[in-house]
Amino acid sequence: MNKHILGFLIIFSVILLNLSSNNILAYAEEEKTNSIVMKDLDLIVEEYVSGLDKPVLIDFIDGQMLVIEKVGTVRIINNGILNPNPILELKVSEATEEGLIGMLVDGNDVFLHYTTRDTNDDSTSNWFTKYSWNGKKLIDPIDLLSFHKGIGIHNAGVMIKDENDVTLVAIGDLGHGQSMDMQQRENFLTEENNYIGSITSLNAPNEVYAIGIRNTFGLDIDPITGKLWDTENGVDTFDEINLIEKNFNSGWNKIQGPINDNEIPMIDGYKYSDPEFSWERTIGVTSIHFIQSPLFPEYENSVLVGSFLGGLLYKFELNENRDGFRFDNDQLKDLVLNNEDNPSEIIFGTGFAGITDIKEGPDGSIYIVTIGDGKIFRISPMLTPTDWEEHIQNIVESDCRDFTNSKIFSGCIYSDEDFISNDFSNKDFRFSDFRNSNLTDVDFQDANLVNANFYNAKLSNVNFSGANLDSAVFQNAELKNINFDDASLISSDLQKTSLINVSFISSNLAKSSFEKAVSNSLQLTHANLERASFEYSNLEFVNLENTNLFFTKFDNSVLKNSKFNGAKLWKTKLNNVDLENSSFIKTDNYYTQFKKSNLKNVDFQSSRLSHVDFTDSNLVNANLLGVYPVNAIFDNTNLDNAEINTCLQHDIISRIINKILRSITNLNFEVFEQSLISVCN
Repeated sequence: MNKHILGFLIIFSVILLNLSSNNILAYAEEEKTNSIVMKDLDLIVEEYVSGLDKPVLIDFIDGQMLVIEKVGTVRIINNGILNPNPILELKVSEATEEGLIGMLVDGNDVFLHYTTRDTNDDSTSNWFTKYSWNGKKLIDPIDLLSFHKGIGIHNAGVMIKDENDVTLVAIGDLGHGQSMDMQQRENFLTEENNYIGSITSLNAPNEVYAIGIRNTFGLDIDPITGKLWDTENGVDTFDEINLIEKNFNSGWNKIQGPINDNEIPMIDGYKYSDPEFSWERTIGVTSIHFIQSPLFPEYENSVLVGSFLGGLLYKFELNENRDGFRFDNDQLKDLVLNNEDNPSEIIFGTGFAGITDIKEGPDGSIYIVTIGDGKIFRISPMLTPTDWEEHIQNIVESDCRDFTNSKIFSGCIYSDEDFISNDFSNKDFRFSDFRNSNLTDVDFQDANLVNANFYNAKLSNVNFSGANLDSAVFQNAELKNINFDDASLISSDLQKTSLINVSFISSNLAKSSFEKAVSNSLQLTHANLERASFEYSNLEFVNLENTNLFFTKFDNSVLKNSKFNGAKLWKTKLNNVDLENSSFIKTDNYYTQFKKSNLKNVDFQSSRLSHVDFTDSNLVNANLLGVYPVNAIFDNTNLDNAEINTCLQHDIISRIINKILRSITNLNFEVFEQSLISVCN
């Protein structure tokens, strides 16, 4: 019998055995919502609805809330109670950025945007369809506009009514714009390409309002000026907020982010202008909302913007002409949040599990949709507008020094001070400033330190265990003998830090920044490092065992003598990294990049290597025994004295086996993997 077929039969038999003995497959672990923290202590955030299946957008009809779920269902919510029966179910494609992803309510008309897959060529089609609301169901669908031949991404699809009562829809480049040159870019304006990468009217004839749109999940109209604004997603850099005049060119695919000149010529009357704001490091920018509710008089010139990555809620202040933003922080006055800039001024809330929509309801409250945990939150003021006027007249600043009788020290300034041996456990220091402070022997256990600023602080023998440090700033700080175990540091900034004997065991460091950090004994076991960045760092002897390294970046770093055993490295970047003498035993590597890296004496024993790229790397004396290198790339790799098993390199059976092993992770295949390797050898 062919050895690959025999191997497949072994695996298939194990699956049947496990299924019959366990009876059921384990379900994915439920997403956990972080503690939501708002900068404004006078706001109430409450969970309005839960139990939704990947909610995307909301809108309001007949005093009720409609919510669309990515899986293709439209649900209705009445006074915070979710009707268990959908009012519409669509058969949609759901991969990547597909699904039921757009909705707009206009009277009794409900516009929906959803995607399907072509069974012949597997391409994605985008459909904009109008339904009628009869009080109970959505009926009488009418297809208005469609876009075809997409590859599953950059479908955009948000819709809005402009000041002239025209329904506008945003469609991304459907994944094609990234490979197009400037000459091809002009083809986006042709009818043959359905005007992809544009903002287009649904009213016939379909007029193209703006071009050069890569992908957007946010459109809103300024209620004072009537001007249209959008958010736009970048590739690896520069998410944007744009003010969109008619015949606007957002610049894709020639440019993402500001260029501050007129490099982009006018195309068929469409004029380019720089973003009103951009993030150098992408945040997965989503919804944008101009606050107009009378419940929030202090925010009448404010704009809320949501992010998918990191779950942050941003607030921007409009300038006098309402054609841009104003900032107090000099770092932001260039209209770019660069990697080393402090974002404190614009961070308004943290702890949301992937914001996809922000809208005001008929009651004046602000509702926030979070796709990561299937919830809708309601934000309302603690005070009525009348009480607010009295409140701001009688407001007294909190005593930032009364550490004995008070627990809340929000926004306090403690820069350049000494707090040696203070007990600040369980206290609330959200958005406080500890720059250049001496915090030796301080206890911050279980404290709220959201967006606290520790820039250039001296932190020695400090206990941060269990603390909420989301979006905290530690740039240039000296950290010695620090305990961050079980803490939340989502989107935290640890760039250029010195880390000596620091422990982040079981902490959440998703989207955190460690660029140019230095450490010789860093503990990160069981930590979540999804989308974290360690580029240009020197981290010898770092312990990364059993960590989540999804989309994590280590490019151009030194990681000698480090431990990755049991870690998941999915689409992790370790290019041009010195990993000599490091251990990757029993790691799961999926589309991991090790290009031009030093992997001398590295141990990959019993690991999974699927689509891993070792181009131009040094694997001298490396141990790759007991490994499945499926579709791995070893171009120009030095494998002198390396031990490697490549018999399952490219065949179809090995790919099937790899997919089974990866997708059913709750089954114990360890013994049978070794049996299959023996068969292969």
